[in-house]
Order: sequence, then structure tokens, then C-alpha cells
Amino acid sequence: MYNLQWLKIDANLFANRKIQILLKEADGDTYIRVWIQLLIISLECNKDGKLVIGENKPMSIEYFSKIMGKSYEKMKKIIGKFLELEMIILENEVYKIKNWNEYQSIQTYEKYKEQGRLRQQKYREKKKSENEKSDVTVTLRNGEEENKEKNKEEKRKEIRKEEENTNGFRKYEM
Repeated sequence: MYNLQWLKIDANLFANRKIQILLKEADGDTYIRVWIQLLIISLECNKDGKLVIGENKPMSIEYFSKIMGKSYEKMKKIIGKFLELEMIILENEVYKIKNWNEYQSIQTYEKYKEQGRLRQQKYREKKKSENEKSDVTVTLRNGEEENKEKNKEEKRKEIRKEEENTNGFRKYEM
């Protein structure tokens, strides 16, 4: 199973004929809000578009109404409209977002993850082979900086000693 942290919504959402039909209903905005909430619930369930509680307990209209704060009658009407428009389907008494994998591009997501995994593996192999070929010991930059600072300070002290005259005063020039 995949673990998506985002919800893909088409930029042309409101150009979709089914969405336009929903918007023309009384309380059309509520239909759209419920639709987006169902998409998010489906994303959280992580069961290929199935709307379930826990592992396999199907969500009911009663659960939807409690989760979304709508009356049972209102939610029954909305879910009925989604079923009529075939936006959701009832499969073995479980509500499911129709074409979930197509809308969320699961195959593209998994292909992207696989490409990233292979790219990282190739990079690690390249670094490993470079380290095996090299006899040079790699020193961290901060270690070099500390040594440079120490060397600069030592040189300053030597210059000061050379510049001091016999009575302990440094020569100062303008």
C-alpha cells in the first residue's frame, strides 16, 4: 500500500460536468465540500479509494453524517447523488471512490518513488567505488579551518617577537 500525504485535485475541477451538476443543486457548495471530504477520508483510509474505518469496517451514511456534521437525511441525499452520478460506487457494501487510482496517479507516484530509489542506489554505489579507488584521507573542512587559524596565530606571535626590540617594546610605524 502507498502512503500519500497529498490529495491531487485537477485544476479543471469546476469544469467537470458532474461537479457542475452538483453546483446547480440546492446547497451545491455543500456537495462539493462533502466530495472533497470524502476524497480526504479515502486518502486517510489508504485502501485504494475504499471508505472504511479501521482495517475493513465499511463506513456508513451515519458515520459520514457524524464526521462531517450533517444530518443523516442530508448526507443520505448527498451520497445518493454521488452514487447516481457514479462518483462513488458501492462495492460489497463498501463505499468506494470510483477511479481512485486514476485520479490520484498512484502508478505515477510509485514510478517516481522507484526512480528515486534507483537514483539513490546508483549514487551510493558511485560514492562507494570512488572511496575504494582513493587512497586519500578526507579531512573535514572545519578541521582544516582550525589548523589554518592556529597557523596564522603562531605566525603572528613569531612576527611580534621578531619586531620587539631588546627593551620589550614593539616597533610601531605609521
